[in-house]
Amino acid sequence: MQNIDFPSNFLEATHSDWEASALRALKGAALDALNTPIAGGLENKPLYQGRTDSAPLQLRERSHPWKIIQRSDHPIVSEANAQMLEDLEGGADSIELVLPASPRVLSGGLSVQRIDDMLRLLEGVKPDLIDFRLECGYEGSATLALLVEACKRLGIEPNQLTVHGVSDPLSVFVNSGRVRNSFERLELRAQDLAGYARNNGIQGSLLRGDGRCYHDAGANSVQELGLILSSLLYYMRTLEKGGVPAKDLPTHVSACLSASADQFGTITKARAMRQIWSRLLDAAQLPSLPLHLHMETSWRMMTKRDPWVNMLRTTVAAFAAGIGGADSVSVLPFTSALGLPNAFARRIARNTQLILIEESNLAQVSDPAAGSGLVEERTEDLANAAWSYFQKIEKEGGVLAALASGVIHSDVTTARREEDKLIATGRHPLTGTSAFPNLGELDVDVLKADADQIGEIATRMDLPEPSTDGQLLEAVAKALTEGAGLVDIQASRKQLGDNDCQALKLSRLAAPFENLRDKAEAFQETQGNPPKVFLATLGPVAQHTARATFATNFYATGGFVSGGGKQFDSLDDMISCFRISDAKVVCLCSSDKVYEEQAVAVLKQLKAAGAKRITLAGRPKDLLAELTENGLDGTIYQGCDMLAELKTCFEVVGVSLADEVEAI
Repeated sequence: MQNIDFPSNFLEATHSDWEASALRALKGAALDALNTPIAGGLENKPLYQGRTDSAPLQLRERSHPWKIIQRSDHPIVSEANAQMLEDLEGGADSIELVLPASPRVLSGGLSVQRIDDMLRLLEGVKPDLIDFRLECGYEGSATLALLVEACKRLGIEPNQLTVHGVSDPLSVFVNSGRVRNSFERLELRAQDLAGYARNNGIQGSLLRGDGRCYHDAGANSVQELGLILSSLLYYMRTLEKGGVPAKDLPTHVSACLSASADQFGTITKARAMRQIWSRLLDAAQLPSLPLHLHMETSWRMMTKRDPWVNMLRTTVAAFAAGIGGADSVSVLPFTSALGLPNAFARRIARNTQLILIEESNLAQVSDPAAGSGLVEERTEDLANAAWSYFQKIEKEGGVLAALASGVIHSDVTTARREEDKLIATGRHPLTGTSAFPNLGELDVDVLKADADQIGEIATRMDLPEPSTDGQLLEAVAKALTEGAGLVDIQASRKQLGDNDCQALKLSRLAAPFENLRDKAEAFQETQGNPPKVFLATLGPVAQHTARATFATNFYATGGFVSGGGKQFDSLDDMISCFRISDAKVVCLCSSDKVYEEQAVAVLKQLKAAGAKRITLAGRPKDLLAELTENGLDGTIYQGCDMLAELKTCFEVVGVSLADEVEAI
């Protein structure tokens, strides 16, 4: 152990002492000037006071680790089975079955249609010893019946199964913009699902309030939590209309949140979810029962370029989800944005959580963030803001009405644009993509596997109407035992009416920069060389190194390779190097003092030598007017619109991006 000797006056300083010192440094400005705005109208403060009197929240059961969830989505059933066994033997204790119909499929999707398929998938697995999550889109309830009937053939009774997140028609509606049925009928099917689960004694939560569909479309944490809460209320009202006793309503629903690399943001989001859930139960006069909370590392934050950095992102996200009290966590493999993950990527996803649980012992303390001034205050602020947004949605008629009217689409789109602007301007850098890109990175292996593209001819059958005693799903289960497949069940369900809304487009934060890199590689394939930028470095090395390094990284985010960038013997030497560089874009790099002395002459010579676009690294405000008059086309600096500049550079080299990149 290392002992750190703090000066006694440092340890004796109070919050008031800090305020007085800060006010002197601010020279008349208010302390609020030190606050940093964050999404959702919230703020980060520069200093928080500890809350030694704060009691830990009731999160996950004390000393119990969260469940390690691993996705099963390989389209070849035998391969999916092998992966599942490897995952379970390697430390996972829960499996998420992901079918192609799910909006969360990412790539692949289980090709499980009939009981024989499910039996092959479960070969060697002990379903009664693990938890299942279902991610099946329209096919959630039918897939549950398929799982139940397959387990019966294995000698496992339904009451030995634990299944969470069976159905969430709202997320299908959000992502697709349409459901092929009226919601009145979908509500009847949800009630039928509850009756089926009750009849068979299936453990777990049936209906899922899912924030991932909003998060991945750009919603901030305030919106994500408020919309989840409104979804949970909608589902409980649906079940209540179906006769589910009030005391059981909270146990039939669960929540799913995205965990991002914003460590404290994720911790406070998980804790705030518990607080607003408790507030909802209290307001509805329902029993105070815990909410089953699942968290998945954010797909929106994943990158295709330099995907190794995704390991760091998902580690921080999993850590924060565990600290925040999630009941289960799914870490997306670091190559998820590229395709189906191989065994190595899946192992890293498992081991990330195993190390946090077994070696770091994160699960041994109940609410370890309790008492932190930052965490406590931000949790309260986020919970209050999310509750207010929840009330706004309820005033619109609830989540379903707010989706149909476009209110949610408008709110989320506004939030996405705000975040995209932070990405485009480098204020929220993405390491390996919008910051410190590696133009020489090697390809990362992913699995190549395509599902059978031969579509099955559906056989229609007579199915009863949904009812609160589960007669529809019981009939579906019977049909499955007689050889029917999910495609037959889908075709046989009556479709009465439909619903439409403005779909929320899912997007990863890195996508605009990745599109530029793809264009640069396509340019290299057709032209034989990558797009280039010539660094016209002025003065001695000490004067231009910092800005030349910045410019190199700046243009590399779009796939441009930098040339020049040395100490030239003379202006003629620079112009000669530029002529043989085959570059059309030039960036001047040096100190403001050198710009004042040399930039005008250099600009004139570069323009005469054929430079199509000349920019300058830095922002010498007093010189800009004169430099612009002499041929300067723009400036690059920390906080400028990187995407707009890169788009212009592509147009200069003959690549149009009008339909590819939206500049902020």
